[in-house]
Amino acid sequence: MGPTLTRRRFVRIAAAVAGLAPAVAAGGPLPRAEEPRPVVWRGVTFGALTSITVRHPDRAAARRILLRAEAEIARLEAMFTLYRPDSHLVRLNRDGRLAEPPADFVRLLSQAAALGDLTGGAFDVSVQPLWELYAGCFLAGRPAPPSRDAVRRAVERVDYRAIEIEPAMVRLARPGMALTLNGIAQGYVTDRVAELLREEGLTDMLVDIGEIRALGSGGAGEPWRAAIRDPFAADRIVAELPLRDQALATSGPYGFRFDEHGRFHHIFDPRSGDCPQGHASASVFAPAASVADALATAFIVMPEAEVVAALRAAGATRALLVDRTGRTRLV
Repeated sequence: MGPTLTRRRFVRIAAAVAGLAPAVAAGGPLPRAEEPRPVVWRGVTFGALTSITVRHPDRAAARRILLRAEAEIARLEAMFTLYRPDSHLVRLNRDGRLAEPPADFVRLLSQAAALGDLTGGAFDVSVQPLWELYAGCFLAGRPAPPSRDAVRRAVERVDYRAIEIEPAMVRLARPGMALTLNGIAQGYVTDRVAELLREEGLTDMLVDIGEIRALGSGGAGEPWRAAIRDPFAADRIVAELPLRDQALATSGPYGFRFDEHGRFHHIFDPRSGDCPQGHASASVFAPAASVADALATAFIVMPEAEVVAALRAAGATRALLVDRTGRTRLV
């Protein structure tokens, strides 16, 4: 059996959000008659379904604001995607340097480096050589995992500390390095859109661009609610939790499996090059979606004791871990 694709962000959207219609999706109370009804924008970002839900007394004004949010999403996606030949990320990977990078590109890479430090290297945006190695092996005519020697050579090109980040230039200091921002870009865009909406005067919103950020109320003064699905059974929920003025991100090896049993998947330990087998999913609640996004990715790699320490250091509030036996832990 060949690689099995389950859109990583689609799983998280379906699993994590109960906010588009709180009374229906989460069992929450109906909004009071005097409350503004939700106004919803839906689109596709980074290849996955996305949505923004806001409450505003003037629906026409809300739609105009959402169009500005849509333009901001498109602007940022054009920087961070691997799937457009003219994106800033693709140009950096191709040339090994990027002159005059946009401020958002520099900010995102700087934040990624800080989160790499915080997680002891478990989060590393330079893991693209590992993805290319595994994909090249498993997507070949006779799929098989890469040799240990091939993994070792790929790991030699993985090190976020070898990304030189300056306002006027970003440079990859080692030959053959390449970056992927899939473990943080969705969260970063989510945060930027939430900030834009706040600047426009909105206070009640649910921004879902692969990672979730909820501000204010989902209706009747109640928080939005998040329902996190079982990574082993999409029709089961492992936890339902309130979400107000914070972000949520979930990650797991289920996103892309190279083999039928999920032994080899799209999340790599940057330090060893292996596909970790500990946690089946990690959900992180944090003030910022970019932080939640990166930590959820890193926590798949990290043992629980290190997860707890990283949560404290990052100012994140909590994490829900599901291990390979189905055991759930809220830490």
